[in-house]
Amino acid sequence: MTPERWQQISRIFKSAISLDGEDRDAYVANQCGADDSLRAEVDKLIASHKQADDENFIGGQAAEDAAGLLVEDDEFRTASLNKGQQLGSYLILDNIGAGGMGEVYLARDSRLDRTVALKVLPADIASDKRRMQRFRQEAKVASSLNQPNILTIFEFSEVNGLTFLATEFIDGQTLRQHLRAKRIKLSEIINISIQVLAALDAAHEAHIVHRDIKPENVMIRRRDHVVKVLDFGLAKLAEKRTTMQVEESEAATAFKTTPGMVMGTINYMSPEQAQAGTVDERTDIWSTGVMIYEMIAGVVPFEGATTSHTIVQILEKDPAPLSKVAEAPPELDRIVMKAIAKDPDERYQTARDMLIDLRSLQKQLDLRAELDRTSSPNAAVVADRRAPQKRRTLFIVVAGMLLVTAGIFAVNMWRSRERRNALVSQPAAARVATEERTLTYWITVQKYKDGKPFEPPFPVAGEINFESTYQVRVHVSSPQPGHLYIFNEGPPTESAATEFVVTFPSTTANNNSSVIEAGQVVQIPETSWLVFDKERGVETLWVVFSKDEIPQLETARQFATPKTKNLIADVAQNRMVQDFLTANSATKPSVDKGRSLTTLKAPGDLLVYAIRLEHH
Repeated sequence: MTPERWQQISRIFKSAISLDGEDRDAYVANQCGADDSLRAEVDKLIASHKQADDENFIGGQAAEDAAGLLVEDDEFRTASLNKGQQLGSYLILDNIGAGGMGEVYLARDSRLDRTVALKVLPADIASDKRRMQRFRQEAKVASSLNQPNILTIFEFSEVNGLTFLATEFIDGQTLRQHLRAKRIKLSEIINISIQVLAALDAAHEAHIVHRDIKPENVMIRRRDHVVKVLDFGLAKLAEKRTTMQVEESEAATAFKTTPGMVMGTINYMSPEQAQAGTVDERTDIWSTGVMIYEMIAGVVPFEGATTSHTIVQILEKDPAPLSKVAEAPPELDRIVMKAIAKDPDERYQTARDMLIDLRSLQKQLDLRAELDRTSSPNAAVVADRRAPQKRRTLFIVVAGMLLVTAGIFAVNMWRSRERRNALVSQPAAARVATEERTLTYWITVQKYKDGKPFEPPFPVAGEINFESTYQVRVHVSSPQPGHLYIFNEGPPTESAATEFVVTFPSTTANNNSSVIEAGQVVQIPETSWLVFDKERGVETLWVVFSKDEIPQLETARQFATPKTKNLIADVAQNRMVQDFLTANSATKPSVDKGRSLTTLKAPGDLLVYAIRLEHH
């Protein structure tokens, strides 16, 4: 924007705010004519004027205060510090940039020999003692946040009349720059969102509301892709929702008094922000939901031609579901829509609740991807066959091979007759390819503390040394159909006989049927958790996967009822199960243990494997 353009905007704005209602609209329309971009800039300033209060913003200086924010070209900005200049213990290395809340420099801290970022606050803010007192209070609280996804504040000080924040320097790019560079994958979107929510969870626990979550305030570190949320030092110190609304914090005042910030942030404002209402942690949840929507869909859910139109959308319009504008799992669609519910009471009430749902979705997607990888070894071949060029090449190669084979067959026909009798006399087993049973399983662990769930559930590939307070679920799946039987082996009784509990199938699992389909995921138990015995020991889950029905195990299903607690009480039946497991467990399946899944493979039509659940 040129200075001449700004003078035109400023002239129309100053005259317009002296008029009311229809007179103002008519004047602006007449002055702007067909220049839509000019009308949009004037409307932005008028909207900011309406929202701000006389004490903190207008005071006759609205246009002048906004000028420096609208003119973004470096040639119209004058840096407060120069390269090589010393500011206290900091040596200025470079000018990083400038924005509505000050200038940012790269500097070297001579005391600790570390590179930092210095944010020098504007003079009008630094000279206001009341505002600076609030800044110091908020910066002090924000600096106490010790969370890897929050930008660390080292110092808040004043030197030579310049007030500044010293923070860690992040060598990376903002999320906005990252989104402009490429279309990011769903897995990365979820990972970024989880890290942002982890930062908010820590801040909200300290009663700090950020109030300005947007892609420009999220950075991604280049070396390890760790996400950092910026500007918590300018956030609002939250009060409990049950108390009366307190005086606005300095960050909120800055939000109102800075038209440039309104223009850059309006799309991420919550309805309560847009109406100047009471703001708490749930406004950050809204902004995070908007940001996730944008990452997936490529557009923000609320956007109008002017600031006023955007606010109307935020207050009154519902965005299109993610499932209609992009490829997104239904669960992610649900999470985002709940986050941007217009009524704060209908949103996630805490960042932790939303964080738990996103982490759970991430684990589901990871498991599904790994399950697809282990269950579909021929996927690459199938994909190749779909490529037309490769299909033609394959056809030519196969045709050539058939011609060669036919020639060899004709030449050696007579030899085949002499050998036929000998081949027939060989055992049939020597000419039949050995079949294979494949089964994949993983375990979900839920930690408990004082009898209550503690932390989100997490998956493990297989056997680990479990805590006695853990509760677990076992998940089983196969790319093949078949018959599945699972027994829990209990401790020996006085008669030295081992007792077995029918875990699958049962009246509460798979409708008491042992038949499972290819790709079906069996969760054991279906609606509860396996609880370990209080005494240290090893519990064994025997998993039997067969191509055909196993009669001696089918009869055990009669004990899979709540009345018997699934315990095989009949001695003869118990012995039958034990004999079967003993006789067929000698052939060990191969075990491929991945990060989240364990895949078993056994030759033939039968797979028998013991999952050991050791606890202490």
